[in-house]
Amino acid sequence: MGERIDLTVDGRIAVAILNHPDKGNPFDWQSIEEMNTLLERVEKDDAIGGLILTAEGNKYFSVGADIALMQDIQGKEYAEFLLAGMRMCERIQRLRKPTLAALNGWAVGAGGEVAMACDLRVASENARIGVPELKIGLIPGWGGVFRLTRLVGPAKAMELVLTAKNLPAAEAERIGLVNRVVPPPDLLPAAKELMEKVLQNAPIAIAFAKSIILSEREVPVNFGETYEALSSILTFLSHDGKEGMRAFFEKRKPEWEGT
Repeated sequence: MGERIDLTVDGRIAVAILNHPDKGNPFDWQSIEEMNTLLERVEKDDAIGGLILTAEGNKYFSVGADIALMQDIQGKEYAEFLLAGMRMCERIQRLRKPTLAALNGWAVGAGGEVAMACDLRVASENARIGVPELKIGLIPGWGGVFRLTRLVGPAKAMELVLTAKNLPAAEAERIGLVNRVVPPPDLLPAAKELMEKVLQNAPIAIAFAKSIILSEREVPVNFGETYEALSSILTFLSHDGKEGMRAFFEKRKPEWEGT
């Protein structure tokens, strides 16, 4: 249990909970450090299959970077803080295990950027998501503009960033920014249900699939197709690939080993 983030493990699902709802669950140096520590644990612990990020309360997922901290720092420290947050989001995105943001409330600024770094997003009906930094004369710095563009396309991203709009959950679902919207009491059960569906599949295949999807806009089409084919060959040769096919023909549930 951390000062900024609590971590529980329910079966194969780790649940990280931002625990300062009275302050809007802001990100500061301490929360970045705790997030990196728990990401390392999730990455290395073979008993953990996936990670859900959520927060206490029903008003805020995270209001973003700690404004009080930002008021008191100068350019050099701001750059260091920005780069630390950017690397944290990149680490969330590149985690070999699936990640899901369960948005219990407002996920704006750096909070929205953390949510967009996750593979999947489930939102409660009262959630809002956006990167409204232009309202205070800044540009989002944790990769939010870039990820938002990838998720919803350049035209919609241009509108959302330039108007500094925070989207209601239903509209975010309509444009593909979140995967589904549920009533507030159903948020964590729905997030766990979706994660359980993901974790029914082979860990090694999940990791390769994530990597292929993330690389889609980073590499030429012919290279991407070759990478996908090579990944398919590797999964075919893996223990889990063989086990999955055996289980299919034997009409039983596969027993994954992650190899």
